[in-house]
Amino acid sequence: MELESESINAFLAILVRSYNHQNKEKAASIDSYAMSSMWTGKTPRLKIQPMEYEVIMGIVNEHHHWTLVVIYPREKKSLFLDPLGESKTDIKKCLEITRGFMRAKGISVSRWSCDTVPHPKQVDGTSCGVFALTFAEKILKGESIEFDTNTQAVNSLRFTIALTLLQQTDDLTDVCHHCGEEEHETNVDWIQCDDCLRWFHQECVGNPPVDEAFHCPTCVSK
Repeated sequence: MELESESINAFLAILVRSYNHQNKEKAASIDSYAMSSMWTGKTPRLKIQPMEYEVIMGIVNEHHHWTLVVIYPREKKSLFLDPLGESKTDIKKCLEITRGFMRAKGISVSRWSCDTVPHPKQVDGTSCGVFALTFAEKILKGESIEFDTNTQAVNSLRFTIALTLLQQTDDLTDVCHHCGEEEHETNVDWIQCDDCLRWFHQECVGNPPVDEAFHCPTCVSK
C-alpha cells in the first residue's frame, strides 16, 4: 500500500516527460534520494541548471512520509505540500532548503518566497505517496488540486499509478519472472502461474508438473 522510492521517482519522471512533450517551457524532477538529502541539510551534486526550467519538482521522504516540493526558479518562489497538512515550520524549512539550492547554483535568492496551496488531506496512514504524486500531476496540468479522499477513490489513484508504470516499462512478455532472462542455459521450457499469469522457466521454479495447477513462489507466499 505504501509507495516505494522507485515507484515515486519513476512516476514523477513520467509526469515531467509528459509535461515536456506538451509544453514549450520545460519541467525537471529531482529524485527522492537527492531531494530527501537536501531536506536534511546536505548538498547533493545535481547537474540541473534551475533557470533552464519553468518548474522543478522533488518529493521528500522524511520518517517514511512523502511530501512535495515545487520550485519555480524564474518566479523566485517555491511551494510545499504535505498530505497531512503544512505547518509554519515546514514552510520555513522549505524556504531555507530551496533558497540554499538556488544559491548553490549561483542564483540570486533575494525576495525568494515559499508558500503552499489548498489541497485535500490524507485520512489514512499509507497514501501519502499517492497524494504527493497526485499533487504533482495536478500542478503540472495547471489544475486545481481537488480529488476525493475516500478509500475507493485513493485506491483508484493508486491503481492508475501502477497501471501507468506498467505501461511505460519495457516489454517483459518473454522474460522469466524468476531469473529475469529470456533464455536459460540448460532448459527453455516455460510454465505459467495460474494466479498472476506470469511466465517462468520450469527449471527456475523447481520443474513443477505441467499437468497440475502451478502457483509461483510469490503467489504461494501471499
